[in-house]
Amino acid sequence: MFMTRRSAVFVDSTLREGDQTPGVVLSRDEKVLIAESLVSAGIKDLEAGIPAMGQDEIRLLKDLSRLDARIICWCRAHKDDVEGALLAGTGAVHISLPVSDCLLDTMGYSWNRVIDQVGEWGRVLRGSADFLSIGAMDASRCSTEKLKEFASAAYRAGFGRLRLADTLGLARPRMIEEWAAELTDYRDILEFHGHNDFGMAVANSLTALEHGFSAVSMTLLGLGERAGNAPLEEVLLGAGNLLGMNTGVNLEEVVRIARMTAAFCKLDIPPNKPLLGDRINSHESGIHVAGLNKNPLSFKPYDPEPLGGAPQTIVWGRHSGRHSARSLFEELGIEYCEELIAPLLEKIRQTSMLLKRGLRQDEVLDLYRTLLTAEGVC
Repeated sequence: MFMTRRSAVFVDSTLREGDQTPGVVLSRDEKVLIAESLVSAGIKDLEAGIPAMGQDEIRLLKDLSRLDARIICWCRAHKDDVEGALLAGTGAVHISLPVSDCLLDTMGYSWNRVIDQVGEWGRVLRGSADFLSIGAMDASRCSTEKLKEFASAAYRAGFGRLRLADTLGLARPRMIEEWAAELTDYRDILEFHGHNDFGMAVANSLTALEHGFSAVSMTLLGLGERAGNAPLEEVLLGAGNLLGMNTGVNLEEVVRIARMTAAFCKLDIPPNKPLLGDRINSHESGIHVAGLNKNPLSFKPYDPEPLGGAPQTIVWGRHSGRHSARSLFEELGIEYCEELIAPLLEKIRQTSMLLKRGLRQDEVLDLYRTLLTAEGVC
């Protein structure tokens, strides 16, 4: 049985994987600001670029190497890629190799060649880089037996981290548990890298941490190819609140950086997005509002406001109840007529249905004043 680690390495790949998001363009200055901000917030591993992209990328990586963080260059198992990484001088190199039958065929590798490459790159880089990472691309479509062979080769070759990449987002938490059990001899170097094609990236990342993986890699906002990757801010939220981990990262600052990155990318944040959405702290149901008035955490698992999230708001609509109405008047210090509570709720429901939205506080008060004038009962 595996126990949740007290701490782990949270690797941000926004400047590499996130930068590959179709249609997203980040300027050099924006990338530098994102990197500086993440490091300041406590993220100490940044997968910050692909040297094969050219001299501008190499210069950026070289510039970022001044930061108090591990700046990792992502490389294919190609001589030119690795030479570019060494030229960038960050001291940290990640090599990615295919492991599934599909990608072996697509990329022109045999399995024996992959295993040989693991050993060869370990020997080539051992004296040239301070930190070596190797990735098993498309690990979720690879047999456990082959993953164990790959892990053994990586360990013998001196790689300090072994990334199991769920390249197509096909993994499930049960698969992550099985990896942890089968690769127990290597869990001190295991990293999980999850894609979100089936909406499982956060669950899989947290499962990896829960079962002893030493690192997980993510992107701000879940940026990345197709449906994106595990969102950094959500994994940090879950690691701290669900797993009780000491992440060592200022989550409030990460929320700010995520919003900044969304602005740079010209992306709208969905209103119901965990932690970042502007509606996640809104409540309408009468049962929920009544509960929240007694216990602030009765109907929300955490308070997003201290983390830079949306403030708590009450929305008036079809599901509002008597307690909500009374609480509004009491909070504002307004005397109210109990006999008008029921007709007020009916007016709120009718108006909300007509407008196809919730009502603001001032609109509710206007409805009450109209009823008060018309009914003349109080």
